[in-house]
Amino acid sequence: MKKNTDFEQSSGMQQHRVEAERDKLFQQRTLHLAVNSENAMPEMGVSPFIRRNDGLYVFTSHLSQHVRDLIKQGVATCMLCADESKSQNIWARNRLKFNAEVVEVARNETTFHGLCDEFALAHGPTMDLIRGFTDFHMLQLKPLNGVLVLGFAKAFTVSGSNFDITAHISKA
Repeated sequence: MKKNTDFEQSSGMQQHRVEAERDKLFQQRTLHLAVNSENAMPEMGVSPFIRRNDGLYVFTSHLSQHVRDLIKQGVATCMLCADESKSQNIWARNRLKFNAEVVEVARNETTFHGLCDEFALAHGPTMDLIRGFTDFHMLQLKPLNGVLVLGFAKAFTVSGSNFDITAHISKA
C-alpha cells in the first residue's frame, strides 16, 4: 500500500495503525473456516491455529465434515474476529476474512514435527496427546486475498501471506 495522504484522507487512519490493528487479530487463538460441501452447502468449523511467514496452520480431525471438504477441495474462506466482549460496537467488530489455498502437510515431511511443537507451545499440552492421532491432519492455509474491517467505513483489501494492506474500500 502506498504511504500517502490520499490513503490517510480516504480512510482516516495511518498505515501503521491499520497494520497494528490487523496484527492484533492474530493474537486470537482460533479461526473460523468455511468451505462448500459436495452438495454445495456451506460447512463451517473453528480451529486453533498458528501463524508462520508462509501462512497459517491448523491441526484438525477429518471426523468433521468441513475438514474432509477442506482436504478434498483445497480451498477455504477463513475469518479471525476480535472478541465481541472487547468490541466497542458489535456491528463494527474488527475482523479479517480471507480466501486461502489449503495444502496438507504430510506426517513424513520434515516440517510436520516442528509445526506440532509450535502448536504445543502456542496451545498447550493437548497437542502432545493428539499429535499421534491419525484422524488429525496438519493443514497449511495459504492466504490469497481478503478484507480487513476495523469499523464503519474502515475496510481494507489485503493480499498474500503477509496480509499486506492493498487499498481502502471506499466504494461499493
